[in-house]
Order: sequence, then C-alpha cells, then structure tokens
Amino acid sequence: MNRKSLSNEVLIETLQMLVVAEHNMAAAARMAKVPYITYVKRVDAAKLKYPQGLPEELKPKMRWSIPPMLNYDPKKEITILAGGDLHTWYGPPPMMWEAFCRVAHLIKPDVIVLMGDMIDGARISKYSSRYGSTAPKVSVEIETFQDYLTMLPKCKEVYWTVGNHDMRVDNYLANNAPELDDYVGGLADRFPQIKFCLGVTIGETEFRHRFRGGIHTAFNNTREAGINMITAHTHALQVTAHRNRRGTTYGVETGMLGPVNGPQFEYTEGAPTRYQEGFAVLSMDAEGYMFPPELCEKVRGRPVFRGDYIF
Repeated sequence: MNRKSLSNEVLIETLQMLVVAEHNMAAAARMAKVPYITYVKRVDAAKLKYPQGLPEELKPKMRWSIPPMLNYDPKKEITILAGGDLHTWYGPPPMMWEAFCRVAHLIKPDVIVLMGDMIDGARISKYSSRYGSTAPKVSVEIETFQDYLTMLPKCKEVYWTVGNHDMRVDNYLANNAPELDDYVGGLADRFPQIKFCLGVTIGETEFRHRFRGGIHTAFNNTREAGINMITAHTHALQVTAHRNRRGTTYGVETGMLGPVNGPQFEYTEGAPTRYQEGFAVLSMDAEGYMFPPELCEKVRGRPVFRGDYIF
C-alpha cells in the first residue's frame, strides 16, 4: 500500500521549524510535537520537495515581538516627561494622572515616555482571582486609557516602554487564541499614535520599564548601565546620582501614576510600602547631556512640582 504523501503545508512547516530551531533536529521535533524519527522523515521528504531550501517568501520572519530599542536624537535642547505604572482600572482619572497632564500642558515636552504598566490586566493575570474582585475587562481598561490620553497635549514623540502588566494582553492572546492574533490585533494596535518598545535611548539616557531591582534599584541601574537609566516597575520615586572620575550619571525611578491605595494593589494588604505617586521631568542640552532630574510627587495629599502645589 502506498503511503499518502505529506501535504505541501506540512513540508513547509517542517523546514520552517528547522530554521527557527537553528537546524537542531531534536529541538524542532519537540516544537512540532512529533517523535524524532517522524520529524526526520518529514525533513527528508521536505528536502526532496525543496532541494534548494525554502524560498525567501516562505521562510519564517525572525523578529522581536516588541522592538527592543528605539532611538531619539535630540539635536536641540529638549524636555522629556516620563511617568508610568498607571495600572488603569476604570472611572475618572487618578489625581496623579491629572497632574501628569497638567504639567505636560505647562512645560510642553518634546517627548513623552509612558514608562509601562499603563494598564493592569488583572483579569488575565497568571495569579488567581480574588473573591469579590472588581477588576474590569481588559477592553474596559484599554478604552479607559484611550480616554485618559486625550487629556495630554500634542507632542512630537510619545513612547510606551512596555511593562510586564502590559504584556499580559498579547501573552494572553498568544496562549489562548493564537490563530486569531492577526485578526484581533495586540495592545499596540489599539494605540497607533504611540511608539511601542522595550526601551528608548535619548541622548545619553535610556528609558525602560525595568532593569535591576531591590531597594537600591536606581543606583544599581545607572552603575551597571554606565549611563542615565530611567525606570518604573518598583512604584518607588527617587533620584540617585552615581559619580566617578568620568562624571555623574543618574538613576531615576518614576514612581506611579496610579493611586497607591487603589483596588489594583489589594495584594499589598494595606501594609506600608515604598510606593509613591509621582513622575519625572528631564531636560537635556543639544548634545544629549541630561541635567539633574526633577520630580513631581504628592505632599500632604496634593501633587507638588517645582516648589508649588499643582492644584
């Protein structure tokens, strides 16, 4: 009895997996979820079909799911507004987001960097849900943040350095409905006016959601990177200088734009934390040298910037 020949789709997929697995037959067989011998036979059949290898248009596109690093060249003196960890829930905008927008209208920044975790994604978290949780659907979080963004002034460039909570959206889609990813679209497709990335460099300064951790995050970030490092993730708000014979670099943790005691943070059980609502304003000269950072933070329950209450 003659065996039925493998379909063209299977042969193409076989060689594509071999490319992705860097020509490691065993790894490719595991990816294909077939016995090793079966996979080897498929490779032999595919090579008979495509003796010259797959044509370029059939080869898998090797790329990062999120651009790893973007670059902005200042070319002139610029001001940057950087804030993150909004963890959007629903309802009216939090006080610190309103302050962020008010300062944006005041200083008219050349660049705005949304430092990640702008949405929360509580309902698609890997952690178990809490009884009585009021967590909204992801669609509600996205629509709410889209409304919040209309409060900002127009800006030359807006970046979103993707955080671990933001990643929940695309990861959930990839794991639960991979066949619909092109049809449904990811988080970045909902915000076409913003440049999504894992990090962005502006002059001698790098912005990303997270780098190192711990109580000395800001210091360790700039020491190990060797440049100014601006991060979020810890919900702490601080500036730490690292000085040596080459000069001074700064590590900045941008605090959080969300409310410290919001339902998003029920996991803290109401215990004292290092969390602090706030954000950072950064200025650079035409060569990309960053001046000492400025912070906005809550004092006695009200946002303060440059020595005065914002409202």
